[in-house]
Parts: sequence; structure tokens; C-alpha cells
Amino acid sequence: MSYHVILEVSKCLRHALWLGMKEEPDTGDLVNAELNIMLSNPAQPPSPNASRQMSLWLYQILPNEHLRNAPQVRVRDNGDDTVEFYPPLALNLLYLLTPHTKTDEGDQLVLGRSLQIFHDQSILRLESKQDPERAEELHVSLAPRTIEELAKVWEAMQQPYRLSVCYEVRVARIDSQRRQAGGRVAERAADFGQLAA
Repeated sequence: MSYHVILEVSKCLRHALWLGMKEEPDTGDLVNAELNIMLSNPAQPPSPNASRQMSLWLYQILPNEHLRNAPQVRVRDNGDDTVEFYPPLALNLLYLLTPHTKTDEGDQLVLGRSLQIFHDQSILRLESKQDPERAEELHVSLAPRTIEELAKVWEAMQQPYRLSVCYEVRVARIDSQRRQAGGRVAERAADFGQLAA
């Protein structure tokens, strides 16, 4: 997929959360619009026109350890020539999910429903708007973090710790634009000689 995939993954996760939230009356009242699930840093003040009720913040991107040495991708170009593209860049995306309902009870309700949504939909299908013929399977999993690790994330934002959880999404692929021409074999030759005694 194109470089748009990171944003598309974030929007896909937000949409899945929103659909799950509005199904339940108690969480639908606490998170009442998809755009109130903001993709911004939870410490950043929301824009004047927005009401942040939940934050789904992409805080780290890591290379996928299993797909680092993927083979080149062969693509037929203009019907005849075959082109080899360098393998896509495979990434794991780490998100910090933080409820912002203004009450402790509301935060715990929203967080519980979020955990349920991503547990029930741990595999999401991402259909790219940039490349409608391709779809990716996203694997969403709770990324266990100790309280110290989470506190470090909040310290980096210079904010006191808030109730939050981390999720890891595997695998977002960004296609390479580098290619090597690998034309068809036009002729071949074989040379035979006698073996030395």
C-alpha cells in the first residue's frame, strides 16, 4: 500500500471503536461522535470546535521483525516486461488508548467497552482508498505494559499518568518505489567441455 497506510490504519481503528461504542447506550452517550475519538496526543488540548471523549494516539512505529528480509515483489509492467520492486516496509504500530469522559466511572466504562471491541475484532480488514484492489489484514492485540512503562510515556508528554492501555497493530506495509528491471530471458547458451581425467 502507499504511504497513506499509517493514517488509514488509524482511521480504521477509530471507525471500529466508534461502531462498537454507539451500539451500547451507556457508551454511546459518553462517546457520541466518531470525530470525538481523536488521533492526537492525549496531552494536547483539543481544537476549539472539538470535544475529545477518547484519544487513540499513535505513539511508536517499529519495523516488523518477521518481515525484514522479505523477497522482492515481481510485477508485470505493460503486459510484457517484469519489474522487481524492493519489498514493502513492514511496520508494527503502537497506540495509546485513553478515555476522556470527565468522570472516572465514564472512563472505566469506555475503556472496558474498547477492550471488548478489540478483543472481539482482533483482525480487521483494511481496504485502502488509495489502492481499492488491495486489502490488508490488521492484527490488533493488547500490548502489555508495566505501570512504569506507561508512566514513562506520560512523563515524556509532561503529564500526570491517566488510565490508558496500549495496543499493537501488525502489519502495516508501505510499498517501495525502488525497482529493478528484470526483463525476460531472450536467449540462452550452453557450453559443454570434457572433464579432466
